Amino acid sequence: MRFIQRVRTLCSDVLNLKHVILKRPVVIPAVLMLACSILCYYSSSFLPAVLIGIIVVAAGCYYAFFSRRKALSVMSVTAVTLMSVSFLLYIGLFISNRLNAFAVSDRLSCVVTDVTYDLSGDVDLTVRLDDGPYAKVALYCECEDINPGDALILYGKLKEPGKAGNPGEFDYRDYLRKQGILYTVSCEKYSFENKAGFPGAVTGFLQKGFFELRKSVFETVTESFDRSFKALTAAVCLGDRSLLPDNTERDFKLSCCSHLLAVSGTHFSGFLVCVPLVLNVLKVKRKNAIALHAVFCIFIGCLTGWSDSVTRAAVMSVCLFAEREWVSALSLSAVVMIVADPFCALSSGFQMSFCAVIAIKLYSGMITEFLMRFYISESFSKLISPAVAAGLGMMPFWSDISMRPDPEHLLIQTAGSFMAGAACTFFLPCVLLCSLFPFWSQYLSAPLLVCLDGLLQLVSFGGRLSEQNGMSVHLTGTLLALAGLFVFLYMIPKCLFRRVLIRPAAFVLAVAIGFEVVSYFDQPGCRVVFADVGQGDCCLIITPDSTCLIDGGTYREGSTTVLDLLDYYGICQVDVCIMSHWDADHAGGIAALCEHGRTKCIYTSYVPSFEDGDKDVQEFFEAVLPEPNDRSLYLSQLRPAFAGDRIELSDGVFLDVLYPSSGLGGGNESSMVLMLRVNGKDLTSILFTGDIGAETESLLIKEGIDLDCDILKVAHHGSKYSSSSEFLEACSPGIAVISVGEHNLYGHPAPATLDRLNSFGCEVFRTDKEGAVVLEY
Repeated sequence: MRFIQRVRTLCSDVLNLKHVILKRPVVIPAVLMLACSILCYYSSSFLPAVLIGIIVVAAGCYYAFFSRRKALSVMSVTAVTLMSVSFLLYIGLFISNRLNAFAVSDRLSCVVTDVTYDLSGDVDLTVRLDDGPYAKVALYCECEDINPGDALILYGKLKEPGKAGNPGEFDYRDYLRKQGILYTVSCEKYSFENKAGFPGAVTGFLQKGFFELRKSVFETVTESFDRSFKALTAAVCLGDRSLLPDNTERDFKLSCCSHLLAVSGTHFSGFLVCVPLVLNVLKVKRKNAIALHAVFCIFIGCLTGWSDSVTRAAVMSVCLFAEREWVSALSLSAVVMIVADPFCALSSGFQMSFCAVIAIKLYSGMITEFLMRFYISESFSKLISPAVAAGLGMMPFWSDISMRPDPEHLLIQTAGSFMAGAACTFFLPCVLLCSLFPFWSQYLSAPLLVCLDGLLQLVSFGGRLSEQNGMSVHLTGTLLALAGLFVFLYMIPKCLFRRVLIRPAAFVLAVAIGFEVVSYFDQPGCRVVFADVGQGDCCLIITPDSTCLIDGGTYREGSTTVLDLLDYYGICQVDVCIMSHWDADHAGGIAALCEHGRTKCIYTSYVPSFEDGDKDVQEFFEAVLPEPNDRSLYLSQLRPAFAGDRIELSDGVFLDVLYPSSGLGGGNESSMVLMLRVNGKDLTSILFTGDIGAETESLLIKEGIDLDCDILKVAHHGSKYSSSSEFLEACSPGIAVISVGEHNLYGHPAPATLDRLNSFGCEVFRTDKEGAVVLEY
C-alpha cells in the first residue's frame, strides 16, 4: 500500500509540475538557451545547438501530435518550436564563430564594436579583426573621435591575454574568452581607414554625451570629497573603478565585497527603492508605471556606463517590475539577455545575479522568521534578510568572490551590501540638491559621504581581519555547488524536486564534506610554490610550523602578486625571508612586503651599512627604496647568513646555506646558494642558485660542496652564462624549474641552456609557460 501511495503521489507531483511549467512557458526556452550557450562555449562547436534543436523539434512534434486541440496546438507549437530552434542555432553560430583563432600580421585592420570611457581618462576599445575574432585594445596614445563602426589600422602587438599564473589569481584570459574576446592589443598608434556611417556615428555621439553627463554628475556631487571618497563614489555609484587605489580594491577583495565595485542588482535596488512608492502615491496606472520604471532604468544605465552588470541589472529590474510572477520574469530577462549576447550566460556575474535573485525570493521570508525567533524586530529582519539570502544564493560562487567560510565575513558582506545600496539611494538626491544649491554641496552630500565612509571603514576592518586571521580554508567549487543545491532544496516549498532529490543531495554533500575534511587535515609536510612573478625569482615554502620566502620578484610584483599569494594561503607574516642578492628582480618584492608589514626577518649574505658604497646596493636603493625612512625599516630586518648555517622550518624540513662563506657584495656572483631538504617518505632536495654564473658554479665544484639534488631552480632565469655542463653533472637534477618572464628582453631562457638541461634528462618547468610550479611533499 505504501508503494502504491508513493506512486500516486509521484504521478500527482509530475502532473502538478507539468501544470506549473505550462503556466510559465518562458522557463523552458530560458533553460535551453542557457544550456546551449554553455555547451557551445566549452565544446567550441556549433554541434550542441543542433542537437538541442533536434530535441526541441522532437518534443514539439510529440506534444502537437498528442494534444487534444489539434489545430490550435499544431500552429502554436510549430511557431514556438521554430522560434526556439532559430534562437538556438543563432546562439551556436554566434559563439562558435567568435571562438575561431587565426594567424595575424603586424599591421592589424579592424572595425570598432564598442568604446568605453573611464573617469581616469583611459579609453578601452573592443574591435573585430578582419579575419573574424574579437580583441580588446588598450590605447597608449591620445585618441581622437573613435566611434563604433570605425575601421582602424592598429600598429601594436597582438597577444593572448595573460592567464592565471598563481594559485587564487584572477584569470584574465578566461574572463575575456567568456566574452568572445581572444586577444589583446597594446597599441602605440593607429590610423583611420573609414569613419563609421549613420548608426555608428550616432552611437558614438550618445556614448560621449552620456560619459560627459556621468563626469559632470560625478564632479558635482564629489566637489568637496577627498581623493579616496571620490574614487569610492565613482566605483560604487557609477561602476567606474579606474580611480580606485590598489589598497582599497584589495580591502574589498579581502573582505569578500569585490562585487560591490560593479553596479549590479544591489545598486539598482538602492537607486530604485523610492520609485515604486512614488508611483503608488501618484496612483499611476500599471502600464504607465512599467514605462516610467523602464525609462528610469535606462537613465541609470546611461549614468553608470551600460557595463555587462548594469545591463543585466536593468533588464532584470524591468522584467521583475513588469511581470506579476517572478519566475517568468527571471526567465524572460534571461532570454532577452542571451539573445542579445549569447556570451553573457557564461559570465559568473550573470549566474551570480540570477542565483542571488532566486535566493532572495525563496529564502527571505524564512530568514526573516528565523531572525524574529531571536527577538529581532520584524522591520529590521526584513531589512537585512535579502542581503543574507543573496549571500546564501551565491554560495556556489564563494570561491570566485574570495568568500571566507566564517560568520564574520558573511556579516561584513551583508552590511557592505546594505551600505552600498544606501549610498546609491542617496546618490541621485544629493546630485540634484548639489546642482540646485552648489554653495551648500559640502552639507548636502553628507548622507552619501556617511554611507561611503561606513563602507570604507567596514572593508578596511574586513581586510585587516582576513590578514590577521590567516585563514586558508579553500573550499572546492564542487563542494560549494553541492552545498548551494542542498540549501536550495531544503528551503524551497515541498514539491517533486525536493521530495526526490533532498536525500541524495544530502548524502552526496556529506561525502564531499568528508573528503574536504580529510584533505584539510591531511596537509602536506611541505609545500613549495615557485611563483610566477614575471622576469624575477620568487619561491614560497609552507610547512606546518613556519613559512619561508626565497626572493620576491620586483617591487611591483611583491606588492601585488606575492601579496595576493600570501593572502591566498592565509599567511599574515612570513616567518623567514631570504634575499639571495640585491638585484631588484629578486629583492624588490621583499622590500614591498616589508613596507606592508608582512615580513619578520630577512636573511641575506651581505648586510650593508646605511651609507654603503656597494654599486649593486646603491642601485637597489635608488630604484626601489629612495626614501631614507624606508631604507631604515628594511635594513633593520636584515640578518646575515653564511655557508654552514642551517635554517629550521619544521620537523624534518630545513634550509642549508651552501654559499657564500662571507659577505662579498650584492651582485649576481655573490648570490646565496641554498639547499632545501625535506625528510618525508623519501628524502627530497631542492637547490636554489639565485643568479650565479659559470664563475661561481666552478667555484662551488672546486670547493667540493655537495650539490646533488632532485630539483634545481635554474640560475639567472636560464641565462646562457649559467647552468654549465659541469655544474649540471655535479647536481644531476631530475627536474629543473626556470623562473622567467614571458617575451622578456633578455631572451631567457637561452636555447643553449635548454639544450644542456634536456641533454641531462631534466624535466623542465617554466613559469612563463606553466605559471606557478607547485610541489607538495
